[in-house]
Order: sequence, then C-alpha cells, then structure tokens
Amino acid sequence: MNPGQEQFYNFIMERILEEHKDTVKELMNKNFRKQADGAFTRADMMETQEMLMKMLKPEAMEEVKTAMAHFASQMK
Repeated sequence: MNPGQEQFYNFIMERILEEHKDTVKELMNKNFRKQADGAFTRADMMETQEMLMKMLKPEAMEEVKTAMAHFASQMK
C-alpha cells in the first residue's frame, strides 16, 4: 500500500460502521492490488462507491462521496 492509498484507507475505515470493517478491508486491499497492476477502472471505482455507501456511518456519506469524486477525477 502506497502512502496515498494508506491515507485513503484510513479515511474510509474511520467512517465505516464497525460491523463492516472486515468486508471493507478486503475490498480496499483488492482495489489497491488492481491499482498496482494497472487494472483498476472507473467501473471498479463506481462499484466500490456503491458498496461503501451501504456500509458507511450515515453522517459520513456526503464526505465520502466528495472524496471519491475527487479521486475519480484524478483517474486516467
């Protein structure tokens, strides 16, 4: 995990409901592996966002949507 990924990971994990942390940890690690392989796509990003929205603390939803939109805008 590179420093940017670690920062994003920590940001997300602080906002996930406790009962979903293991699931999200696996999802994030899978995505980071795909990024390292150059195989992470916008479709992956959208799928991840959809999944995360179901597992976030309600008060964190808008903040995470904003962060993910920023990340998506940085993708090639």
